[in-house]
Amino acid sequence: MTTTPTRRRFIEIVPFAGVALLAACSPKVDPPAAVADTPAAPAAMPAPAPPVVQESAPPMASAMPLVEESAAQAVALGYVADHTRADTVKFKSYVAGNQCSNCALYQGQAGDAEGACPLFPGKHVAAAGWCNSWVKKA
Repeated sequence: MTTTPTRRRFIEIVPFAGVALLAACSPKVDPPAAVADTPAAPAAMPAPAPPVVQESAPPMASAMPLVEESAAQAVALGYVADHTRADTVKFKSYVAGNQCSNCALYQGQAGDAEGACPLFPGKHVAAAGWCNSWVKKA
């Protein structure tokens, strides 16, 4: 039997080494001081905070900008803001009626004009849009 380290052994050891490193680098916490047996004076109750009145902000149409059809990711996925303009020659997976609002990846609410999509982080897609990654909503 050889004592040469193997890749499998290395992979087994790495998590333990990481935990040991975290334990060694973590700040040391002193134990709490012992509490004296003498009763402490009752603490004064703080004055109640004034009620917070929140102003209702007008509903925002969109917190995130819409994906531009000319963006590199959108072009690669064949994204269009109007599903009827999908390139059916290039993307044969398109079926009439498929659109972002009935895709499993779409994160907008029913009836919204746009919503988030994990394929385009930080951007919204049009509910009536379509891309080649469309997946039937369950």
